Amino acid sequence: MSKAGFMNRVLICLLGAMIVVAAFFAYLLFRPDVGTRIFFGAGPSSVEIKFKNDYEVPAADEKTEAIVAAARLFMDSLDNNQRQAATYRFTDNAQRSNWSNLPEGMVPRGGVMLGDLTEAQRANLDELLGELLSEAGMENITHQLAAEDLLISGDVLGVMKYGSRYFTAAFLGEPSTTEPWMFQFGGHHLAINATVFGPNVSFSPMLTGGQPLHLRFDGDDIFVTRRETAAAQAFMESLTDKQKGQAVRSDRPIDLQLGPGKYGVTVAPEGIKGSELTAMQKTLLLDVIEARLGFMNNDDYAQKMKAVVAGIEDTYFGWWGRQDVPGAVYFRVTGPSIVLEYAVQNGEDTVDHVHSLYREMDNDYGYAWIGAE
Repeated sequence: MSKAGFMNRVLICLLGAMIVVAAFFAYLLFRPDVGTRIFFGAGPSSVEIKFKNDYEVPAADEKTEAIVAAARLFMDSLDNNQRQAATYRFTDNAQRSNWSNLPEGMVPRGGVMLGDLTEAQRANLDELLGELLSEAGMENITHQLAAEDLLISGDVLGVMKYGSRYFTAAFLGEPSTTEPWMFQFGGHHLAINATVFGPNVSFSPMLTGGQPLHLRFDGDDIFVTRRETAAAQAFMESLTDKQKGQAVRSDRPIDLQLGPGKYGVTVAPEGIKGSELTAMQKTLLLDVIEARLGFMNNDDYAQKMKAVVAGIEDTYFGWWGRQDVPGAVYFRVTGPSIVLEYAVQNGEDTVDHVHSLYREMDNDYGYAWIGAE
């Protein structure tokens, strides 16, 4: 083969490769979720719940009746297109899975966007969230939305959509006191997944944290995870050197173990066990747990904390990272029914980007109520 012929073949091969690469990236513009899996190793894996044929739903209590009333008020305020966008079958496991720490676009969530709501509709949504959550939970959402609006605003490359207007609300099933249903709210760094079953609400899984964590809001300097990080630091400082030897698993932080797409995954308890703690130390550990569970409304919070207190002897606390910078770590609380994770991102020297996760391992997505064996 002549040199010219060889070069022509090389050029044809290079051109073909460029066409394939261009076609691949063009495909990713229409399927950013595929790119998320390839480049980030993350994305919603469909929850695999087999549902019961019949649900024996207990009689609703006053709190559930208030939640349902607020949910119906919000739904009734939506126009036909908005309601269609916001409503899914209760058995839609794909939509149930659509939450992530990644921005909208990279993980298309489904639902009606905040940016498409009128002022009155937004007020109705806040009414619903205010019934589901506590004052602390609502404050967390307010601060997370404000933090989101400090990031790059708008649609970046068609696949990364930043700003609170891209946060979404969705219903799986119709709000009811006699049938199970689910409400989802969230976006980048936030996911509220509330499954309502008569008088009970499961908030598992719940993603919080945020970026940036430090911001100026209404004249105040805010550190979004201040209470939780302070509680964890106080607990660590209460431990003896021997106890720290049990609690500290590494001097480097790790990432979430039970984050998005991890339905059905379990983690082994690590760290110091509650039975090894003094009464004061157990109280400090409960403070760490309360800082996260305190996002729930008072009714469901009290019920969950009762179970947490009952299982405190068999609850473990593990710490990965430095001990001298509050929040520059990964820590995990593993109890008989709950797991809390706090995972700093972008290096242990910058405490401004955190992923936090809460799961009820025996009742993720309300499985104990709605799942068939």
